Amino acid sequence: MAGASAASPRAGSQEHPVVSPQEEVVFGHTVEGLLVALQGHLDGPLRAKLKAVGLDLDRKLEPAYPKAQWYQMLALGSETLFPDLPVSRAHWHLGERFISAYFATNMGRALQGVLKLVGPARTLERTTRNMASGSNYVHVDVERLAPTDYRLKVNDAGTHPEFFGALCHFGTLTTGVKNLTTVVETREGISATYRMRW
Repeated sequence: MAGASAASPRAGSQEHPVVSPQEEVVFGHTVEGLLVALQGHLDGPLRAKLKAVGLDLDRKLEPAYPKAQWYQMLALGSETLFPDLPVSRAHWHLGERFISAYFATNMGRALQGVLKLVGPARTLERTTRNMASGSNYVHVDVERLAPTDYRLKVNDAGTHPEFFGALCHFGTLTTGVKNLTTVVETREGISATYRMRW
């Protein structure tokens, strides 16, 4: 990938690559969504920083990237876009931008269409399935506390759970739900629990 074409879809990028069951990865189109969110910043210092963590924008996207590498990309993205915000808020805002960008990719457009059809409750109940389109390691236990009150327990929400919370929040908003609130209830290591109500 080079210059302005850094976020253009790669042929075959919608297919899940074959990876070792032990290898925790995010798929190339997930990284593509992040690059769309970072447009306008990819020709500055961020370009070299991304290359240093293994994302060379002068090459085509790989089918998948190690989880640790993905977390480094997210840290660089949040620092670049929101340098004056606390880290937790920066990751929340990056998550919001990422969702908008991801829904502009081929895989994201397909997922967005499904979410609009099924509505907020079924969207949350399908969270693990929805997240499986982006990585091979995220699992979400969804607990329905009331018709409009859900608790999500995520096995791996990353080093900053606000990013994952924003994915759930803004992804669910695409269903048309009103007055949605999402908070990080607890976190333990890389796992986190979220409360989502409307």
